[in-house]
Amino acid sequence: MPHTVLPDIPTGELKERLSRVRYVFTDLDGTMLAPGSCALADAEGNPCIDFVATLLELKRAGIEVIPCSGRNRSMLHEDTRLLGLNSYIGEMGGLLMLDRSDNRWEYFTADMPFNPIWGYSPHECIEATGILDEFQNRWPGLLEYHNDMSTGYKHREVTVGMRGEIPDEDARDIIRRSGAELDWGDNGYLNYISAPTTLKLPEGVKGRAFNLMPQGLNKGRGIERFCELRGIDLSETMAIGDATSDFLMADYCDTFFLVENGLKNPTAEEFLATHDNAFVTRGRIVDGWVQSMRCLLAALA
Repeated sequence: MPHTVLPDIPTGELKERLSRVRYVFTDLDGTMLAPGSCALADAEGNPCIDFVATLLELKRAGIEVIPCSGRNRSMLHEDTRLLGLNSYIGEMGGLLMLDRSDNRWEYFTADMPFNPIWGYSPHECIEATGILDEFQNRWPGLLEYHNDMSTGYKHREVTVGMRGEIPDEDARDIIRRSGAELDWGDNGYLNYISAPTTLKLPEGVKGRAFNLMPQGLNKGRGIERFCELRGIDLSETMAIGDATSDFLMADYCDTFFLVENGLKNPTAEEFLATHDNAFVTRGRIVDGWVQSMRCLLAALA
């Protein structure tokens, strides 16, 4: 599959566009963090401080790193606290933390009607449709609520997290028949399955993370709304990820980096062929993230 590999030292047009970047929107699992959601390891799981050192270099260079993840508020709040980051986009674009220090945030539900004065969260509105009962009973052993590191799916506010392996079209058919203003999203392959779990996947099947979410919601639109609220110009942004849900960020950022492991995604070839602002890193997961950020830093030097 032909694609443009990101160089270590950017030149020409790439150097020019990267020199304008001030905001990096990044996926976490399968991208910025090593297996097991570790910040102190490389892509093979070996002890390594390259990620932390690179994050510090970005901060010194005036680059704001903004996680853009399917994770919920409690997880991202702790992640960003430990990493010294001030903003994040959670639940596939549905939770916009604009400024942690000032606790300035808002929900974003895209095309699903929602009004905070109703007194319910968007997640509770999804539960009220009854659609979760069908999902829960349809695929025993193959699909379960994502336990979000054992905190439980009920701690989500905008989306419903699930994991396992089921046919995407069957899931979308359930949504269509329900008439609910919801979408089914693929958030990428699982690097591991945390306990407790009810999954009994066939041998060799890794499973994926899924999100049942407001219609039209995705990471790209979440970034668009975040930038609108923060007054960020498109030319100052770049994004990096590995999954189909991350590909949608490329339409709302000036430049997109795909970590090498993202090439195994069945939609990667079409994505790269239709996005001339997308580049593939040298290295998988966190190794690719570090290489891409060092390329960015080289453009700023």
